[in-house]
Amino acid sequence: MERIRTMKENAHGTYRVIDQEKELMQITTNTKLCVVHFFHKEFRRCQIMDSHLEKLARKHFKTRFMKIDVENAPFLVDKLKVKVLPTVICFVDSVSVDRIIGFDELGGTDSFSTSNLEKRLLKAKVILLSDAEEDDDY
Repeated sequence: MERIRTMKENAHGTYRVIDQEKELMQITTNTKLCVVHFFHKEFRRCQIMDSHLEKLARKHFKTRFMKIDVENAPFLVDKLKVKVLPTVICFVDSVSVDRIIGFDELGGTDSFSTSNLEKRLLKAKVILLSDAEEDDDY
């Protein structure tokens, strides 16, 4: 129970905007499983990705889901070679292990399903099957 309370205090189960690169680096280096969406507030496809990640954050409690505006993260954008938006980077034990660039891997269309994104994140091992509910009601 203590671990669950600590995870809730650390924003597990939420999809949170991180304003500063330093904070994002601290979280990704101190949290086992992280999904980070690099976004731009005016890009419609980033808003579409947000809606899916919001749903998955509530379902996959053991993984931290965050987003950072690329305008607030020039160092990380350069270091992680973020060139296309949206870009979702998966971190496991402080290491970038996978990335989803745009929607091509998710069906290539704006109307991809949350379950397609979930399957892709499962493949990256940044979300755990044990967290997944048996139903796929999105």
